[in-house]
Amino acid sequence: MTKQEKIVVSAYTDVLMCDFDDLHEYIEDKLGRSVWTHELASETVSAEIKEKSKADFLAICQQESDDLISRSALLKEIGDPDDGMVWPSKHGVVDLIKRAPAM
Repeated sequence: MTKQEKIVVSAYTDVLMCDFDDLHEYIEDKLGRSVWTHELASETVSAEIKEKSKADFLAICQQESDDLISRSALLKEIGDPDDGMVWPSKHGVVDLIKRAPAM
């Protein structure tokens, strides 16, 4: 996860995953105003931060899901290793993963 992604996730979830100063800067940018640290304890301000950071958070989530494939899609393509089939070489698996549908 990148530094920027940690900042966004921290803002959206209220779980600090980054340097507080970076988060504070992001929050002020998103809210378009100065934010005092004591304001961060306010449910109203917290809800506003979540609303303003939602699009960035969802973009991260979408990016992650675009990079994943389901096990069933992969097994459909290459077969289940428990049924006696031989798995393809590492290079073959990489090619299959690139072609498999995203979840």
